[in-house]
Amino acid sequence: MKILIVDDNVAVQEIIRDILAERDHNVRLASTVDEAVEKIKSFEPDVVMLDSWVGDEDGMHVVSRIKEEMPNFDLKVILIKSSGELAPTDNPNIKGWVDKPFKSSDIIDAIEELKIAEAEAVQAEEDRKKSKRRTKTRSGGFLSRKRKAEPEPVQDLSESGVVFGMSYIMFEPEPERVYEFVSLFDPSKYSILIVTSDRAKAIKERFSYESVDVIPLTSSGRAGTLEIQALGSMMVRISQFINEKERPVVVFDTFGDIIEANGMNPSLLMLQQLMTGMTKVCTFAVSVDGAPLTGKDRGILLHNLHVYDKESI
Repeated sequence: MKILIVDDNVAVQEIIRDILAERDHNVRLASTVDEAVEKIKSFEPDVVMLDSWVGDEDGMHVVSRIKEEMPNFDLKVILIKSSGELAPTDNPNIKGWVDKPFKSSDIIDAIEELKIAEAEAVQAEEDRKKSKRRTKTRSGGFLSRKRKAEPEPVQDLSESGVVFGMSYIMFEPEPERVYEFVSLFDPSKYSILIVTSDRAKAIKERFSYESVDVIPLTSSGRAGTLEIQALGSMMVRISQFINEKERPVVVFDTFGDIIEANGMNPSLLMLQQLMTGMTKVCTFAVSVDGAPLTGKDRGILLHNLHVYDKESI
């Protein structure tokens, strides 16, 4: 990929350039907003890694100027920002972000997520075109529409008080109610994914091997597990599951371990981005020890999650 790095800090430029060059990306550098605009015009990068502040200027000035001066250019930006900043979610040019201080894996994950998202968009468009062609068949010179297959009946969850498509949180020191919650879903009708720091075998034995998918998290990411600090890779894996499965249910059984490994803000942002970026109906369930959480942390979680309390349902 052709990648332009826009940052006024030469040391940061060189670090990111080395990370990307090791993976054979074609990298150029810019230190000011003006230089970035000129480099985009001449280089036409596939993606711009843009610091949120370039010197004394708002990095988003690069985006606004390119939209004005190159209205037909498909500008894709990965924002490099401090962990306390919120990435703009209403700008279609912002395709992802990396929080400072970052690791090499954060840069790599951000690029890989963008590549996967682009591939999925291309595939979705191809599938749409194929579906459109399949619904039209010629018969005696007239177009007739094929009948769609009848959808599989959905499990009735009304007695439990749970609604598929809504998401829930359990404030508990150990994952107990969250597994009661999972057991409400018939695995023949729902696709269940459990993200856990427990052993995959232990989780699967709890529900039987065939009924759930598991992403086991460890500090090393070895032996078939995912590194617990690789939030970007975690998001990619979960998004793939959601896109590929019917009626997905995603469960974080010990979200506190993710917070401990990555910090509160990056973990909450990861969860919020997953939930707001859903392209299909999905249910999330999150189990977390509420004791260490501040009122602000609870408020962020409760903005998108409903408290699940079996006794009150």
